[in-house]
Amino acid sequence: MCGRFTLTTPDIESLARLVAAEIDPRLLATHAPHYNIAPTAVTVLLRQVGEHRRLEPGVWGLASPWGDERRPGGFINARAETVATLPSFRDAYAQGRVGVLADGFFEWSGPKAQRRPLWFRRRDGATMVLAGISREQIDRDTGEVTRHFAILTTRANATLAPHHDRMPVILPLPGLERWLGPGRPGPDLLLPAPDDLLSTTPVSPRVNSPRHDDPACVEPLVEVA
Repeated sequence: MCGRFTLTTPDIESLARLVAAEIDPRLLATHAPHYNIAPTAVTVLLRQVGEHRRLEPGVWGLASPWGDERRPGGFINARAETVATLPSFRDAYAQGRVGVLADGFFEWSGPKAQRRPLWFRRRDGATMVLAGISREQIDRDTGEVTRHFAILTTRANATLAPHHDRMPVILPLPGLERWLGPGRPGPDLLLPAPDDLLSTTPVSPRVNSPRHDDPACVEPLVEVA
């Protein structure tokens, strides 16, 4: 499961250099740091467009191909093990693979009445590229075309396993060409991250509400003895 994540880097050009991508002009005007990205939010996607990679805006939440009546709200995640074959996802997997830029993601741990948020990020603080699938959607009223996406999940590594049995797929940068390109990427790209890649930080319960999106969401929680 991946239900919230962060992208706190304010400099869109540095993100583009990291993944060797062009920048959609819409991002130049709108990109800002985000500390609590929730479903329906607009964030930064990496997509292959012809011979070039491009960073462009995307809306988190992939509509069901069967319509909102059968699956209200659509999907925010898809299982890596079945994404290539399930009717709900196989077209988006075949034709709409994207990277989702993030520098951390949240999971909640503990008893139901005392669940606390944890922020998982690379130990070196570097930006990650999560595996995603996407489709374009057309607004029936305005004709506006937007790209919507879901994040792929795989089984948890040793860092996540004490808290949840799933984690987002973190793509290795050398594997981006295979993931974004026209061929069929191998299942080796969709494995759990190495056990020593991520750190775990208990953070403020402020992140529990998607209304909050500020640096206080990722402040380390100070345990009171």
